[in-house]
Amino acid sequence: MANSVEELETASETISNSNRNRSSSSYDVFLSFRGEDTRCAFTGYLYDALCRKGIKTFIDSEDLRVGETTRPQLFRAIEESKVSIVVFSENYADSTWCLDELAKIFECQKEKGQPVFPIFYKIEPTDVRHQRNSYKLAMDAHENKCGSSSEKVKRWKEALRGVSNIAGYHLKEGFEFKFIQDIVCKVATIISPKQIPEEENVVGLQFRVAELKSILDIESNMNTFMLGIIGTGGIGKTTLATALYNSICNEFEGACFVSNVRKTSNQDKGKIWLQKKILSDILGVQKIKLDCTEKGIHTIKVSLKSKRVLIVLDDVDKIEQLKELAGGCDWFGLGSRIIITTRDKHLLVAHQIKRIYEMEMMNARESLELFCQNAFKMSSPARNYQELSNRAISYAKGLPLALKVIGSELIDKDLHFWESSLDKYEKNLHGDIQNILRVSYDSLECNQKEIFLDIACFFNGNRLKYVKRILDGCDFYTDSDIETLVDKSLITIEDGYLRMHDLIQDMGREIVKQEAPKEPGERSRLWLCEDVLEVLTENKGNNKTEGMKLDCYEEVKCSDNTMEMMKKLRVLIVSNGSFSSKHIRLPNTLRLVDWKGYPSTSFPPGGFNPRKIAAINLTCSSLVLKRSYQTFDQLTYMNFSYCQSITSFPNVSGAPNLRDLVLDGCKRLVEIHYSVGFLSKLVYLSAAGCTQLESFLPEIFLPSLEYLSLDFCTRLKHLPRVTGKMEKLSKISIKRTAVRELPLSFRHFGLQYLDMTNCEHLEYVFPRWFPKLKTLKIGGCSQFRKSLNLLPSEKYPLMSLHLKSASLWDDDLPIIFRVFPDLRDLIVPFNCFQSIPLNIKDLISLTSLDVSSCLKLRDIPPLPSSIQKVDARHCNYLTPDSSYMLWSQISKEIKGLQIVMPKTQIPEWLDYCDSGGIPFLWARGRFPVMALVLEFGEMVYQDITLHLFIDDEHIYSHRPQTQRHSFALAEDHVLLCDLRLLFSDEEWKRLDARIGHNKDWKAVQVKCEAGLALRQWGVHVYKNETNMDDIQFMCPYYYHEEQQESSLEAEMEEETVAAVSSREEELSCSEFAPNDDSYHDNDHNGSVVFCSNQPLFIQMPRDVRSLAALKNFIAHAIGVQDTKRVTKIYYRYPMEVDGNFQFKSEPPQGTLPEEFESHEGSVAGDPMTEPFHLDPDQDDGRDEDEEELNSFRISQVSLAQPAISQPYEYPDHFSTLNLDAMNSDVCLGQGGPDDDPAAEFEVGQQFENKEKVLMAVKTYSIRRAVQFKILESDQFKVCCAVL
Repeated sequence: MANSVEELETASETISNSNRNRSSSSYDVFLSFRGEDTRCAFTGYLYDALCRKGIKTFIDSEDLRVGETTRPQLFRAIEESKVSIVVFSENYADSTWCLDELAKIFECQKEKGQPVFPIFYKIEPTDVRHQRNSYKLAMDAHENKCGSSSEKVKRWKEALRGVSNIAGYHLKEGFEFKFIQDIVCKVATIISPKQIPEEENVVGLQFRVAELKSILDIESNMNTFMLGIIGTGGIGKTTLATALYNSICNEFEGACFVSNVRKTSNQDKGKIWLQKKILSDILGVQKIKLDCTEKGIHTIKVSLKSKRVLIVLDDVDKIEQLKELAGGCDWFGLGSRIIITTRDKHLLVAHQIKRIYEMEMMNARESLELFCQNAFKMSSPARNYQELSNRAISYAKGLPLALKVIGSELIDKDLHFWESSLDKYEKNLHGDIQNILRVSYDSLECNQKEIFLDIACFFNGNRLKYVKRILDGCDFYTDSDIETLVDKSLITIEDGYLRMHDLIQDMGREIVKQEAPKEPGERSRLWLCEDVLEVLTENKGNNKTEGMKLDCYEEVKCSDNTMEMMKKLRVLIVSNGSFSSKHIRLPNTLRLVDWKGYPSTSFPPGGFNPRKIAAINLTCSSLVLKRSYQTFDQLTYMNFSYCQSITSFPNVSGAPNLRDLVLDGCKRLVEIHYSVGFLSKLVYLSAAGCTQLESFLPEIFLPSLEYLSLDFCTRLKHLPRVTGKMEKLSKISIKRTAVRELPLSFRHFGLQYLDMTNCEHLEYVFPRWFPKLKTLKIGGCSQFRKSLNLLPSEKYPLMSLHLKSASLWDDDLPIIFRVFPDLRDLIVPFNCFQSIPLNIKDLISLTSLDVSSCLKLRDIPPLPSSIQKVDARHCNYLTPDSSYMLWSQISKEIKGLQIVMPKTQIPEWLDYCDSGGIPFLWARGRFPVMALVLEFGEMVYQDITLHLFIDDEHIYSHRPQTQRHSFALAEDHVLLCDLRLLFSDEEWKRLDARIGHNKDWKAVQVKCEAGLALRQWGVHVYKNETNMDDIQFMCPYYYHEEQQESSLEAEMEEETVAAVSSREEELSCSEFAPNDDSYHDNDHNGSVVFCSNQPLFIQMPRDVRSLAALKNFIAHAIGVQDTKRVTKIYYRYPMEVDGNFQFKSEPPQGTLPEEFESHEGSVAGDPMTEPFHLDPDQDDGRDEDEEELNSFRISQVSLAQPAISQPYEYPDHFSTLNLDAMNSDVCLGQGGPDDDPAAEFEVGQQFENKEKVLMAVKTYSIRRAVQFKILESDQFKVCCAVL
């Protein structure tokens, strides 16, 4: 023990010397203690524990205190430390050094808020606080030496009392190591030693961090888990992980951010270095010996098994890295969180990571702000650069990397440079972007690279099944390889279609270009129109070209054999363009021929025998199809839609593997060869719109067929006879045909979907033939009622029944309800019944009921509790009870509720109702669950979509287009809808992060398409899922804190009201008295008055601390929904916001700038009324402090329409601060010099950036200096505020 103490003492002295020599450095902790009491025991161990934790600690040696020259260095060390620890021991107060340190520590605590940890080591806190026992003896001795009235002694006594009153640690007896451990953990939490540098003011980061914190459930210590963050290169995974790490690292015993795992792992002994970093950062030990990764795994398991740790592994690309750095949750203590960023989702799945966060591209607002931060050093475009900025945003498609790179490249450049640069980027991907994105491509195997390049050059946006068949025909292993591309975030699959980000597509195409930068004919793939034309017209075809896509409207002049010379051509796509030759010869290596408007009348042409061809797509061509298809064993897809010269379809027995055959819109087709009916692999068969086709096929046996469509074959009377079991056929659609009956042989189908809408000649349907049928559409079949009355009493498992215009009467519905008890969707519009029977409540699975345009309908009884959607448009004779029943569905708080009905009186029991405008409310904490009520006036019959805005930011749904929700509406109707319909469940959860990442109120708006006006709107909040304290329908800034103010505040309040009342009396006697139409009196503390020719009097709430909040407050006061329209505010009264700022200004004279219009809609440029003057030098008998009123007057609120982005000139007696130059929220706070009359703003002065604003404001002569702080987001854009 002695040796260890000596070593510790020697180390402390060494560090002490080092500390003195590095006075410019800062420290985490300053230790103040009495050396002879605790240096070699408690304080020594505490110092050692702090250092092992990685906490930079200043400890001084009294042996080296040889004079006063060291005191300034000690005091500087205290000032530069984040935390001070004071160890009060028996003889602490004997030392004047200790007391001087304590006085300085107490000074820093009072003035800077520096945290202080008092430790009472084997003494009573009251001895220190009241100077008793040894502390009394010590202080008496100091008084005797310095004098009882010594200021120094008074400071010491005050410091002893002050610091000892701070909650601290009291050690009497017991195990000191546990005591020290608790102190170190507490200090570690306070000083944040684990944080790492991160970008400042990153756009859109705040709510994403809040989302991840919600997923991580930091407060829970009961389990340990891993979280994966995935996304394509440059999307911001590392930036997000860094911000997340810094926001939560203090919650853990140890934390480590391991960056660049991919690069470091590939270096010599890189994996061992990574293991050492984890151990070193968490354990606070600098020298760790590891010989191999196996030993590193064992050491991590043993050392961290009982610690609650946070580890971030950034840019992981191999499963081995995870196994060697974080092999399992059992490696770490309970409550640990391991975060992995990667481009490869498969790694996370293979490592059994369940929580996966997929990064999304930035939306348009975020993209513009991030781009402008890099291009202009502000959050919106500079003058004349708006259009070019939008072009750059469109190019980047929300990829943060591209926005940063391009913005940085264009900073301080002129318009011509911008235009030429953007032209260049659109043709050739920027090198920095290319290098980052290519990392994922380089990690692919050879086969996967070929598939990726094919998709990038030819198939982006195509249906997945179609592309897979083509690529399978090219001998690629498509299923697993496409899954790999998805996992690596190179492609996505949305609603069955392949999608690739534009810049990733450009990256792939750039790789192909680099094969031969100046010779297109030497590249493997061609897609640019000019490159294809060059190769074809100049006859440059060779055996290097594997794929070619032509999309242009120029005439192509090439020889007949140009394409035939391309001996390796696999893919040929011609979307447009006409060829001078009608006899183009093709190479036999083709796997895909996709040629819209194929010039020849026959296919395949003579000499063309592509034995490995997989797909033929020759729509809108002049083909006649005389020849048989007898030798295409690998052919799986044929499409001859809209080929109007085809009269008969030939023999295809030579294509036994054909899976898709499409003949839609061939209006002259009258015959189909019988071989089509016996293709054993055929899955999809469609001949819709063949209006001359009278007989499809006499008989068929297609055991693989799943879908058959003969829609709009208006002459088709008979369906084929089935000669065997076709149990895979699940969907048949024969809309608007002349079919009279279904053949008996159809009973062998495993049919689930049958659409016979508007088959007017259909006589009978036997549901019992189709025991698996789920959806039946038979609207427009007037004879259906006969089938209905002949149905036996048995029940059928039908789930969706569509009977539009089926002439249904009241006695038909009970039969339907009885026979089909499992219905979920009942679609019965345009029918004749007058009431819905009571037994509809027996349909316990019913979710959707459509009775629209049932013009005789009067009674709708109580609906089953499962109901979500009711469409009662144009049911204009509903009884009041029926309407009330529909209204009452809201009070049941049904998820997914959607009801449309003719307008009626909106119930008073809704939580809020208003006339006109748009739904507008305020929320905080969590996003409120609520149903909207929207009453529409004049409108055309249409489907509309609703759009959610939070603080003026449009919140988009990323669901596929086919899954996005719209509402069918009509004039004079009411829509009741659950707002959750607009988003997927996952997207809805993420709204909480947008609302709750801080405690501020957020403005929530719901907008319809432009031009649609609401007569009324209302809100019903789902009380079971929403805290009503976190939602307001009036601006929350109207509401004041409870009346618990000091007498001074009360006096100020009274004086404010008196001043306002005095001015109102003046106004009542003047020509500017308010008229009845424009005067509003609100029963809040203070008054709110607004009219066109009169000032606005506002009693300021206590929580308005920024111009954004001020704009919202004013907008609500004058009834303006869109806060962006509030562009200029004229202040003409002493103004103070929560005691933070105050100023005076003369009001404007004469006219407003012509771009503005007044709130009341007067013509822009109309003269303002003579303003009221308030003489700032007038002595009204009050003290200066009393003049700081918590109210102000606004003479005019100017509204921009449209928004303004240019500076303006103002009268000479105004001082202007142009916020458009900063384009950011401005926070106003106390600070700076009290008065500097020599410095003022120049009239109309502009500021280029926030630094110049700060410099100018600090010297601006106002009653109390204004300190501006640029906030993170630009939620409310103020074009110009005249102060």
